[in-house]
Amino acid sequence: MNRITNQMMNNTMNFNLNRHQVDMDRLQNSLATGRNVRFPRDNPIAATNQMMYRTRLTEMEQYLSNINESKSKLDEVDTAIQSTLRIFQRLRVLAVQGANGIYSSFELKEAAATEINQLLEELVTIANSRNATGRPIFGGFQTGTEEVPNPFVPIYQTLTAGNQGDAMIGVEYRGNIGELLREVAQGEYLAVNIPGNRVFWATNQTLTSNQDASNYTARTNQAIRIDGVEINIVAGDNIDMIIDKINNAGLSVRASKGGRNNLVLETTTPHQIWLEDAGSGTVLQDLGMVSANFPNPPNNIDDRVTIGGMSIFEMVIQLRDDLVRGDQELVGGRDLGLIDMGLDNLLRHVSAIGARENRVDELTRRTETDRTNIMQLLSENEGIDVAEEIMNFRYLESVHQYALAVGARAIRMTLMDFLR
Repeated sequence: MNRITNQMMNNTMNFNLNRHQVDMDRLQNSLATGRNVRFPRDNPIAATNQMMYRTRLTEMEQYLSNINESKSKLDEVDTAIQSTLRIFQRLRVLAVQGANGIYSSFELKEAAATEINQLLEELVTIANSRNATGRPIFGGFQTGTEEVPNPFVPIYQTLTAGNQGDAMIGVEYRGNIGELLREVAQGEYLAVNIPGNRVFWATNQTLTSNQDASNYTARTNQAIRIDGVEINIVAGDNIDMIIDKINNAGLSVRASKGGRNNLVLETTTPHQIWLEDAGSGTVLQDLGMVSANFPNPPNNIDDRVTIGGMSIFEMVIQLRDDLVRGDQELVGGRDLGLIDMGLDNLLRHVSAIGARENRVDELTRRTETDRTNIMQLLSENEGIDVAEEIMNFRYLESVHQYALAVGARAIRMTLMDFLR
């Protein structure tokens, strides 16, 4: 038989009381924080899952922020294009009236030219409009500098015809073709802008080199960029191989060979072609397409290149000048047709922006649903059953009180108690 001493009883009682206090402290912390894990050692698997869920929630919050920003930027683009459409509707009315001979007198021609000049100024203002952060909407990556604050730079000249005075005779695009991308889901990126050289373009553009390329072969491995897409040229490639590579690059540009074995580039959708030799390459220079003196597009096209097609601004300027001259045939035929082509291009971009906005709405719903599911998983993994925890706490509290009461009676049983 084992001998039980008072010290052994005291140690056992203290051990049990300390264990009760540890368990009660754990339950009290769980009830106070609403979490079942304080430290990774409490439950390594649950702690790992919680960190994963919280990381995913942080990602979801950032995606929702990006989605909301994307929607705001797309709305700004849509508003600007809708304003341009309204101006085009008015231009079409003026063109129809001019084709019908309404502007027969000098005063009416002058009034029509004045109105078109004002509409042209408004078109340039819209093209140079900025978003809430001050960045040009249609400038690509351009943020604006002192030298070139706006992506579209108008050119003025004093005109005597129609008594127009200082009137716009051209507009140069000084922006670039950069697309602003926002990550709206894991691995999904959405372009929230359209470069100005696509929106404000009326017709397909054609670039025809005057350089005979029948004997041309690339001297070294080089690369060219067309509309931002890099195309690798291998040493020994001739004009036919280069044309084949351009046509298989997935561009909205078709390459062909002219009657003098010269390179011809034509867009399949209205926009201004963006050409540049990559790095130290000279393929496009050798083919007579770009100038070595002006390396940066879009104003780097060689002076000898024949350029076909026009921007929206050039189209409006041409309409104004034809109306001033009273050329009803050109106004009712060529100019009216160009206005319709410009309208088709604008409507194409309105449709594209609308499709992106619909995608943004669907992404919002999907991301919010995913966030709700992740929060539910986190709650189930991290949270506690309050009723069960309270019941366990009350049970431990009762056991602790019983242990204290029993211990109080057992500890006082000493030899002195028996001597009394």
